[in-house]
Amino acid sequence: MIEQDKIEGLTDNLNKYVKTNVEIIKLEATEITSLIGSKLIANLFLLLVGVFIILFVSLAAGFYLSTYFNTNYTGFIIVAGFYFLLWLVLILGKRVLIERPVRDKIISKVFSNS
Repeated sequence: MIEQDKIEGLTDNLNKYVKTNVEIIKLEATEITSLIGSKLIANLFLLLVGVFIILFVSLAAGFYLSTYFNTNYTGFIIVAGFYFLLWLVLILGKRVLIERPVRDKIISKVFSNS
């Protein structure tokens, strides 16, 4: 009977150990999910604000350049040309300018302890 009590005690301890590990995994998954979610929402909000800033600065530059050149459309064509050139640079250098830095940032975040 003593060995059966030891086996039951061992089984109970093993069950508690497994339950505790499952709870720890759930808590760690919740922490990681909440961290990723909060950073995603914060970055999306910053992106939205940045888009509005760029939009209004572009409109202001278009109106200013149109007034400077005394035509209604020249300023907006210049601003559109600037964005076209920026788009070309990003398309041609997307691997170096976008993909690598984003990939490196993701890898560093995944393997960091904090």
